[in-house]
Amino acid sequence: MAATSRHHGDISIWIEKVIDSCETPSQELSVRRLVRLYEKQYSYLEYPVYRELILRLQNKLNSKFVSRIQN
Repeated sequence: MAATSRHHGDISIWIEKVIDSCETPSQELSVRRLVRLYEKQYSYLEYPVYRELILRLQNKLNSKFVSRIQN
């Protein structure tokens, strides 16, 4: 599965889908690295846009982690 666009919004949506598909701790580590790479790649964006995208990804990732450990 790969993102079909280079637009930061499309990449963010693709990463959210990857987060949703994670089932194991190793997959979670990989997607955490992916989010960090995304943060570095798009750090040039205007701060409000950048902050919203990063917070949304981090919150989704944290929610996924919490739901995985609760089960």
